[in-house]
Amino acid sequence: MYLDLSWVIVIMSTSLAFSALSPIISARRLNFFASSLPHAALLSIALGYMMSIFLAGDPTLWAVIVSIPLSYLQMYLVHRGVDENTATSVFVAFTTSASVAALYYILTMFPAKVSLWSYILGDPLLASWEDTVNAAVTSIALILLTLAFYEKEVLIGVDRDYAILNGINAKLHDYFVITLLTVASVGLLRVVGFVIEHVVMLLPAAIAATSARNSREVLLISMLSSAFSGFMGLLLAIYLNIAPSAAFGLILFTLYLIFLVIKGEK
Repeated sequence: MYLDLSWVIVIMSTSLAFSALSPIISARRLNFFASSLPHAALLSIALGYMMSIFLAGDPTLWAVIVSIPLSYLQMYLVHRGVDENTATSVFVAFTTSASVAALYYILTMFPAKVSLWSYILGDPLLASWEDTVNAAVTSIALILLTLAFYEKEVLIGVDRDYAILNGINAKLHDYFVITLLTVASVGLLRVVGFVIEHVVMLLPAAIAATSARNSREVLLISMLSSAFSGFMGLLLAIYLNIAPSAAFGLILFTLYLIFLVIKGEK
């Protein structure tokens, strides 16, 4: 069985980045936002691809630039008093419809320079060394920023009023977290794909919550379980010739069930 080093780097760095953010998503109760992010990411990738053709430049960089205002729009609706479920429904409706329109336009008007299916299904096996370096750098930056502000984000999630009384600008941190999640969602979309991305964002923290005793353990278990699932998923995908992102998600789900059963027996 052939195992390329670039595949390992891409899947491990990506799994660690998403799993570092996963506890923050859970603590800040941003599951609604994380679930809608892949829709915005797919639209951003499509728009970024078109902008790279018309204006030159890297399509992923353009996609990140486009995606951040989209994400801010959803949080702005929530801050304006719109119900989270309603804001998510409106956001998903717009981004899904717009992404289908953008993808159709690309497929009918431009010669395909990259596989758009790789963004939908996810495939680290298609990553070039340039893609590998970009994914690794993006992941390292996300992990470092997450670790630096992890305790503050958990505090805001646990007791927002207490955090504000202690001088933390909660609204600013809202947009900071959204920026991190958006960059992760768009910058690493090609590795895990549109279909599986919300799974690798949400399940690591759910796994950790079944056995962790404090927020630091949640972070540790989240990252370890995701790294294990990502690597084993890669091996399973190569051996069985299935989609790596699917194997990644299925192993995460299996781990969650195992941890849940163990918790129930204690």
